Amino acid sequence: MRRCIRLLTLALLAVAVPAAAQQGTAPAALTKLQREVAATPSSVAANRALGIWYYRNQRFAEARAPLEQARQLDPKDGTSALYAGLAAEQMKDWVAAKTAYTSYLAVGKTSRIRKDVRARLIAVSSEEVKAAAKLAVANEATIAQQPGSATTIAVLPFRCTGCSADVAPLERGMADLLITDLAKKKTLTLLERDRMQAIADEISLGQSTRVDQATAARAGRLIQAGRIVQGGLVVTNNSDLALNASVVDVKSSTVEGQGANAGGTLDKLFDAEKKLAFSVFDALGIQLTPAERQDVDRRPTNSLQAFLAYSRGLAAQDGGKLDEAARFFENARSIDPGFGAALIRAQQAQTAAQAPPVAKVDATLGGTTEGQVAAAADKGITTVNNGNLGSTLNNVVGSVNPTTTNTVSSTTGSSAPPPTTRDAASEKTGTDQPAPKTGQVTIVIRKP
Repeated sequence: MRRCIRLLTLALLAVAVPAAAQQGTAPAALTKLQREVAATPSSVAANRALGIWYYRNQRFAEARAPLEQARQLDPKDGTSALYAGLAAEQMKDWVAAKTAYTSYLAVGKTSRIRKDVRARLIAVSSEEVKAAAKLAVANEATIAQQPGSATTIAVLPFRCTGCSADVAPLERGMADLLITDLAKKKTLTLLERDRMQAIADEISLGQSTRVDQATAARAGRLIQAGRIVQGGLVVTNNSDLALNASVVDVKSSTVEGQGANAGGTLDKLFDAEKKLAFSVFDALGIQLTPAERQDVDRRPTNSLQAFLAYSRGLAAQDGGKLDEAARFFENARSIDPGFGAALIRAQQAQTAAQAPPVAKVDATLGGTTEGQVAAAADKGITTVNNGNLGSTLNNVVGSVNPTTTNTVSSTTGSSAPPPTTRDAASEKTGTDQPAPKTGQVTIVIRKP
């Protein structure tokens, strides 16, 4: 009996000791990396590894400084850019995350990670817009002292009166269409509809059926526009349509020029919108050349049903319903295959809807050279040795064009492999792209 107990104790120790050793690896690795950074603060590899270790141990705030240091030391280091973006997103610093992710798309070497980063970038951009609106309201007193230029124009969501649920999304669609038309004049700077919508949501403009000049001017100050266009549409008898718009000077809260009006029937919506757009240009004091007038007069689509589907997609997107938005945009494109804006929005919504969680982006690195750099950082190692030529080719192929097997076979006889040295630039950046060098490789294929 005693022997059985002793054997059981030994068995438990055999399991517990490695586990304890493994738990102790992380602090030892951290200490090692901290010492390396202290000894060589200009080392890209040391700063990168320390930042990755912090990130993978969910110490996101501490990860950011060494990762940013690595990025500054080597702007072409994709691995540092990736983890800097991931850490910033975990901390909800959307601007920093957007900057780092954009950098990774330019210099990152792993194709499947670039796909994930594109998706995360769309999600981050959306969060950035919402956060900016909240920040603007919180700092309204300060922002009010920094008026926008008179050539910086924002368009509020249209107010819809008498609109059924099917037609109500035109509030967003009409604003989007008018922004597109006004942007045809290159001397004007049109602020994005998404940004204006976020401001409108933040100050609850959508809860009011009427927006007065003072409220419109407030929205303009928050988004730092010089002038703001507020419009409305009235639908009667389910088909008769009236459009109106006015230009408000943000600084004085007064209406500029004469109000713009256009009317007709719902099936002639695009004719009415173009008439309204030209009237808004007049209210802004803008003269268009014949070529500019022709450009403004172009229709993105001639299908009311396609535009209604597009407008519903905008409403769904504003509400964070990305799958639903993608379906609406795709429906608009299927109704009118030439509706370019619907195609772009559909692709963006689909990509954003498929965005992997932040944690999964890190996990997806496995099997790539960038992933090897991260795995080495877990152990307190700043450099990676890839081994023989077959291993190097395997990593490059797997990163650029991953397959189900991700292997490279060698059948070139019994010649010895080359020395297991790694390109210095690749060692520094931790990417799959070696430094541009030239040389000659002789491959001898022996007859069977």
